[in-house]
This record gives sequence, structure tokens and C-alpha cells, in this order.
Amino acid sequence: MIRQVRRFVVFLLRALEALAMHMGRRPWKIEKFNRLIGKDVEAALDVIGRARVVVGIPFHKESGNIAALVAKTQRDLEQHGGPAAIVIAGERRTRNILLDTALPASTANVKVFAFFKPFGFAQRPGLSRRSWSHWAILQIASRLQADVIFIDADVRNSEGWVQRYLAAIQGGGADVAVANYVRSFNADDAIVHIWDRLVFGTVFRKWIAFRHGGDYAISRRLLPGILADPAIMRERAYTMDSAVMAHATRHSGRIEPVWMRTKEHEPITPANLFSRLPQLVHSVFDDVALHLPVILALPRKPAPPIPLRESEIAGRMSELVSPGFRNALHADLGVRFRATSEDIRRSVGTACFAEYAAAAGAATADAVDITPREWARATLRILARYVRSRDPLKKARLANACVPILEAGILGFLNRTNDMHYDEAFAYLDSEYVPAFQKRWNALSRRLVVYRLALLRRWPVRMARQFGRHLVLSSGR
Repeated sequence: MIRQVRRFVVFLLRALEALAMHMGRRPWKIEKFNRLIGKDVEAALDVIGRARVVVGIPFHKESGNIAALVAKTQRDLEQHGGPAAIVIAGERRTRNILLDTALPASTANVKVFAFFKPFGFAQRPGLSRRSWSHWAILQIASRLQADVIFIDADVRNSEGWVQRYLAAIQGGGADVAVANYVRSFNADDAIVHIWDRLVFGTVFRKWIAFRHGGDYAISRRLLPGILADPAIMRERAYTMDSAVMAHATRHSGRIEPVWMRTKEHEPITPANLFSRLPQLVHSVFDDVALHLPVILALPRKPAPPIPLRESEIAGRMSELVSPGFRNALHADLGVRFRATSEDIRRSVGTACFAEYAAAAGAATADAVDITPREWARATLRILARYVRSRDPLKKARLANACVPILEAGILGFLNRTNDMHYDEAFAYLDSEYVPAFQKRWNALSRRLVVYRLALLRRWPVRMARQFGRHLVLSSGR
């Protein structure tokens, strides 16, 4: 009885929240955060006064780098000229770490302001800490009517980044500027961006350099629309920048890559990277589900190719991928495949399942050879099931089932491109992998159009059945 009442209360609260989102276009969680952060926003405005550019730095516990980063950014802003501000958004639990760090003082043109997450704000699981930091910084930039640049607090080579971003935003007319750089596989999350390039680029017909990188800039023209879009802070968003770029893509915003060569920062361990992959799949698949009506109306044209800089990129893929990383990726693939094998079998079919079972059971990582066609077929079959489902538990199982598919495909790509130069490998990605994904998506998207028409016809019956079921549960059966 208690369990049934609890389920009904949860259902009622979710329905009320959904109604509020539909009527006001603003989720209550965002409104609560905005109210609690209001005093800090006003304090920031009093300190800053006026600014044409705001550089936002989300801070967790990067005490060894934050002072140097602020000093470099301050010099870049001084060279650019005009009033500007550096805003640091810290976590409440690491407040003392930042307070104990000696930051550069404000100057006449560049103000430095730090604040922390408000008391009384309990983050809902699924919304990352950094996303709320970005959201608070956007509030300040919007009030100042300033362009905003985000730089991760652990970046060590940010000299000149501000000028390059502003050249794209203020000089080039871009709505969003995204950092583009060479990222390794051993100590970075390069596999995240390869997979996102294939899925997001295929579905949205747009190439974005590093949609989950954390380093990007937004024009002041785009800020009102972002702050009015409740989908920006939805559940399971992998990063807020990915949601911002999905918003810009949906509204035909101009997104430009900015070449930064490399990004020097704290290394990411393979275990940490692999633990993020289910959330990544959730986030990218939610981007597709959320914007599905717009996506299905897009013209069937290929995504633009990745702009390469052959003269600047030297070195082979083998220098960016160590044997230890391959072995760790293959081991994680085996563990995840065994845990989700039944969901994979039901989602991709017996023949496709056998290919991935062979990859998971291969004697060595070098023996894995998933072809572009096989990778596209399995990934997009799971995506199609994901966007058709309304069951959160089923979506979670599908996202988890897609992770070993992702890992096997990445391992196949790394094995095929091991002896290539970096630029050759990504030209190969564009010539072999992207067309395979686009061909499969074009076939599946036709079925999704039919599915949406059938869903509209069944919607009244589904809603009536669901409401009746919850009434029965609440009656104390």
C-alpha cells in the first residue's frame, strides 16, 4: 500500500512539474537555483560594473592551476582591450580551497570575481556540477550583455585563447565558437568526441569540433534564447556545452571551430573515462529524442567534413594510443558486454550480436575489427529503439547496452588507423565511417517518421490507459 501511494505521489509531482514546464517554459529546479543565486549575481554586477566579455571558469579543486590560469586570462583580456571580467564559480564543499588560493587582483579594465553554489540547493542526480556553474555564469553575462567564454580550470596552456574566441565571435559573426585541438586517447577523452562526431554529426548533419570539451564561447546574441530554453539543463546532459550546441544547431546558429593546437590539462584515467560512457550515450541519444521533429525535417545531405590542418599536425595515431589503453578498453568492453548481452541481442539482432560477441571474446585488443557498417548498424538500431521508448528504465538499459558497442567500434577504428598520421586517420573517419552511419540513419529515419504518425494516433488511448492505471494504484488495491 505504501509503495503504491509513493508511486502515485511521484507520478503526480512529475506531472505537475511537466505542466509547469509546458506553461512557463521554465523547470522549477532552474527557478529555484536562480532565486538562490540571485544575491551572488547582484554582487557580481556591483563588482564588475560593465563588461563586454566575461570569461567563466568553473572551479572544483584545481588549486594548483587556478591562479596561473586567471593571470594568463587577465593578460589576454588586457591586450584585447575594453571592460571585461573573470568569473569563477566554485563548489560549496571546496569553498575553502579556493578562498585559500591567492588570486590576481582586479584591474581597472578586468575585474575578478569568485562565488560559490548557494546554500539550500540540493542538486538533482543527473545534473553535473559544472553545468550549474555554467548556468550561474550565463546569468551574469546575460545581465551584462556580454559575450561569454568558458575555460576549464585545469587548462595549462590557455595563452591567446581569448583572442581566438573573440575573433570568431566578435569579428567573424559566429554564435558559438568551439575549441578544436588534438586530444590523446591515453590521458584524455578523444573517444568521446569521435563517437559524438559520428552520431551527432550524422543525425544533425553538422560537424562540431569538441561538443563535450568544456572550452567554448557564446555570443551575447544567443544568451536570451539559451536562458529561456529548459532543455539546456535537462537530466542526464553529459555537459552543458553539448546542450548549448544542440540548441544552437536547432535554431540554425552558426558554430565555428577555433584552432588551439593542443590542450594541456590534468590527465583523465581510463577508468574515469569508461565510467562516463553510459552518461555520454544517454546525453547524445536524448539530444536526438528531444529534437526529433526538427531532425526528421532536415534535408538528407551529408555532414560537412572535418577541416584538417595537415601542416600543423604531425605524428601517428600510435603516439596518441598506447597498448595499455587498448588493453584497458578491451577489458572494459568484455565486462560491459557480459553484463548487457541480453539487451544487446534483443536490440541489434542475432547476426549483429555475434560480431560483437566475437570482439568481446577476442584474445587480444588488436584482434578486434568491427567494420564501419557493423558499427553503424548496431549503434543506430539501439538509437532508434531509444527514441521510440517512453520508459526511463528501458532507456537506461539501452544506453548501457550501447556502451560496449561504442567501445568495440572505437577499438576497431584505432586498430585500422594505428599506422596512419593523425590527419589521415580523421580523413579516413570521414570517408569510411561517416557515410556508413549516414546511410543507416537515412534508412531508419524514414521508419521514425511513420512511427511518429502512429504515436500521434495512439496518444489519447495511451494517456487514458496510464491515468486509469495510476488511479487504480492509488485506490489502495
